[in-house]
Amino acid sequence: MVSGPKMFRNIMITYRIPISGLKKSTNKIYAGEHWSKRKEFKDICFDYARHFCKPVQEFGPYPIQIRYRFVFTSRVLDTTNLTYLVKVFEDALRSLKILKDDSPKYVVRTIIEVVESTKKKTKKAITGMGSAQNAKNEDWLEITAEPCNYILVDI
Repeated sequence: MVSGPKMFRNIMITYRIPISGLKKSTNKIYAGEHWSKRKEFKDICFDYARHFCKPVQEFGPYPIQIRYRFVFTSRVLDTTNLTYLVKVFEDALRSLKILKDDSPKYVVRTIIEVVESTKKKTKKAITGMGSAQNAKNEDWLEITAEPCNYILVDI
């Protein structure tokens, strides 16, 4: 039996990942952060992606555009300072086989958005666990992929 081509639904796929403990600016890399620290950070981001990117579903059909929307309730990072986080999470999506490849053949547009959100005041929970409302006050990253009818032009 011969299997046919992999069929994709022409839909948008979105994952939401809390990043309060993962805020790292591209400035850290330019400051000469040691490769072992970068590797450690990449591994942590991979674990976050593996945990929060469920169900695991391959993006497609290709080519696609990926939107990285960062929502901050704490100190906001500059848009271009988030490129390091974008790269690390895109590599994690490849490792998880959610993204087939990050070359221009597959990803033709990358959009980075920054949203500054206001904190909602909440009462502290009686238990030491914190309130469920605090999850809404966390910084997070929303990754959205959708098919892109982008025309490549030879120049």
